[in-house]
Amino acid sequence: MSLFHLFKKKPKTTVTKKASPIEDEPITWENTTDPNVFFKGYHQAIADLENNEQVAAAETLRANAPALQKAFIDRFEAATTQQISAITDIDKRTEAIITAIKAIRVYNKEMTIDVRAHLAQTKKNLIGE
Repeated sequence: MSLFHLFKKKPKTTVTKKASPIEDEPITWENTTDPNVFFKGYHQAIADLENNEQVAAAETLRANAPALQKAFIDRFEAATTQQISAITDIDKRTEAIITAIKAIRVYNKEMTIDVRAHLAQTKKNLIGE
């Protein structure tokens, strides 16, 4: 064995795990990309918690509203990007994006300024300006 063999880099053995197939989860307000389902489901979840006398959990859900809304907008952006990828005409693509964003803007009163700014940035990213 020579000195060269001591310093030679040995190939690393890597173990790769096969990715498990994505299981179809039922669509709930927590994982949907539909604004109506998200916002109505959110309010229903709070009402259900309050009816079950879990006021602390309801307050926690209210406190986490901006983070939940931002996560929804991120899911919405990914779904919209996938939907508009087949549209080649720029004007039709822009119109589809504006129509999709309008569906969320209906709930502007329930969003903080930070969430609305995130939505505006998402719109800008989708349009590509």
